[in-house]
Amino acid sequence: IRDLPTGAPLAEIFKLENTSNETGTFAATLEAGAASHEFVPGLATEILAYNGAVPGAMIEVFEGDRVKINFKNRIPDQASTIHWHGLDIPAVQDGNPSDPVASGSDRTYEFTVPRGSAGSYWYHPHPHGLTAEQVYRGLAAPFVVRNEDDPLSANLGDTVLFISSVSLNADGAISENTDADKFNGREGDHVLVNGAKQPVLTMPPGASRRFRIYNATNGRFLRLAVEGHLITLVGTDGGLVSAPVAGLKELLLAPAERAEIVIDFQGSAGRFALNSLAYERGWMGQDKPPAETLQVMTFELSGEAVIPVKLPEKLRNIEALGEPKKIKRIAFGETMGMANGAM
Repeated sequence: IRDLPTGAPLAEIFKLENTSNETGTFAATLEAGAASHEFVPGLATEILAYNGAVPGAMIEVFEGDRVKINFKNRIPDQASTIHWHGLDIPAVQDGNPSDPVASGSDRTYEFTVPRGSAGSYWYHPHPHGLTAEQVYRGLAAPFVVRNEDDPLSANLGDTVLFISSVSLNADGAISENTDADKFNGREGDHVLVNGAKQPVLTMPPGASRRFRIYNATNGRFLRLAVEGHLITLVGTDGGLVSAPVAGLKELLLAPAERAEIVIDFQGSAGRFALNSLAYERGWMGQDKPPAETLQVMTFELSGEAVIPVKLPEKLRNIEALGEPKKIKRIAFGETMGMANGAM
């Protein structure tokens, strides 16, 4: 399918309901299975989904919380897991490939979210040989860890931009991997934000907004820039940085990478695109996609102007690693030869 509908209001990713009555405990059930979704109105696409939603529901917890997730694998004929991407938790609870959950089986994941780990994480399957497919078919969602004493003002808001991609056949079915996809990772024909193509977020002029950006694509590098505006970096995969990094013209996110940013929008009305600029990520084989700017979404400024929110000079203390005691140099290389007509 060449085109998907564009221009819908940015969807908010709903939060997974906490079924626990215990203070400091988050409990819920996540069922992975086949579902149907209309990327194009009137055209059903068979997907995989957590609890029937794509993207899946956002899990929101606080540092120190105990998490108990009852996982039900209802994916036909495929093992799966839930991997809590980026969280510092015991390997036995992290859904690794050596601990699969068979189709039709259940598994309870239970862990404590470490203190000092506030940040933007996500969860997705990690079964051996099936991870990429299960993710690009829909099994992925944000996992946000909050700090009781967040240094960033609540007036900034907190907007999740969960960026994924999809490739569809003319009948609406998700396309199978091409040879180029297998070699290079699947970039996807259509880039989606919170499940929709090129959505629109409307805000008042002069607004300052906090965004949690996820690159949940399988193989696409996102070199993000906002027309007419600069970016302030406030967080990365490891949570908040020590101090805001202002004046950035662009932000590069590799697949699975996350960042937290603040944008101070101009004080007058207008429409501005969030673009992914051309990026040379390297390519193996044929069918290399053209290097071009891709529109990801649109910010629309309208209504009465507001006053920007001032950021603190300090976000958190990060201890220095100290002087190295040993230094090891590792050189990565790659060669490829031909044998019997094959690579």
